Amino acid sequence: MRGEGKYIIRGRPGSGKSTAINIIKQQLERKGVIVGGIKTPELREGGIRRGFFVENVLTGEQALFASTTFKGGPRVSKYYIRVKEFEKIAIPALSKAMEKCDVVIVDEIGKMELFSKSFADIIRQIWLSDIIAIGTAPVYRIPLVEEICNKSKVYWIDRGKADYVAASIIEDVLSLLDIL
Repeated sequence: MRGEGKYIIRGRPGSGKSTAINIIKQQLERKGVIVGGIKTPELREGGIRRGFFVENVLTGEQALFASTTFKGGPRVSKYYIRVKEFEKIAIPALSKAMEKCDVVIVDEIGKMELFSKSFADIIRQIWLSDIIAIGTAPVYRIPLVEEICNKSKVYWIDRGKADYVAASIIEDVLSLLDIL
């Protein structure tokens, strides 16, 4: 079956991609599933998004890798990217998750994260492996995202649908892991 064990949640900013991933992670862990990988939570100041962290979901270790206050380096919209800071957390987190976990989550596979060639390489490796993987991606076309979407079950998410999308993926994953 196309995409067995591989899932991509796509949507606009604020559509609920990260919310769905968080629900999936919490519900799977309640069932005893070991979940590893990365999340990219926002840095907000005064209600305004100022940047993004990268977080190892197994250890909680994180680093600010995209910010409106950084100077120089690659840029996406108003954010400057520190690729080395991203790689310092993301690459070990994803490598360890592939070795030790039942499920790998990758929130998000987007332009900022893909400034890292090492990240692109490990994403390809994850999507070619037998491990169950769940990622989020933006709506706009990015070659690597399109490549892995062709190997995945893709969910398009709209605001307010995170619970529905999460429930569908959780049901599939628990079935693949033979957990009731």
